[in-house]
Amino acid sequence: MSPQSPVIVTEGDSPVILGQPHGGTDVPDAILARLNPLGRALGDTDWHITRLYDGLLVGASVVRATFHRYVIDANRDPGGGSLYPGQNTTSLCPTTDFDGQPIWQPGQAP
Repeated sequence: MSPQSPVIVTEGDSPVILGQPHGGTDVPDAILARLNPLGRALGDTDWHITRLYDGLLVGASVVRATFHRYVIDANRDPGGGSLYPGQNTTSLCPTTDFDGQPIWQPGQAP
């Protein structure tokens, strides 16, 4: 995949900032090669989140990740704590999808 900025910031003129940490689909080739077919399908993507939020709050700044959450989940606790206790969540560097299925080839998880 072609390299681009990992984050795209569109500055608005209001104090509101919209974060879009899970709409990106970029995965470096070296990581993509280690994912299994389920991982390469890039599930758990917030598909079309940019279009959904476009124009929602006029003047809002938008911070959008271009990388996929299987590379690194941008809004996870680096210490591994759950953001949603009791809910199915993933780690900072996910090893499974939200259904608990492995996304890496055997022996290739980070």
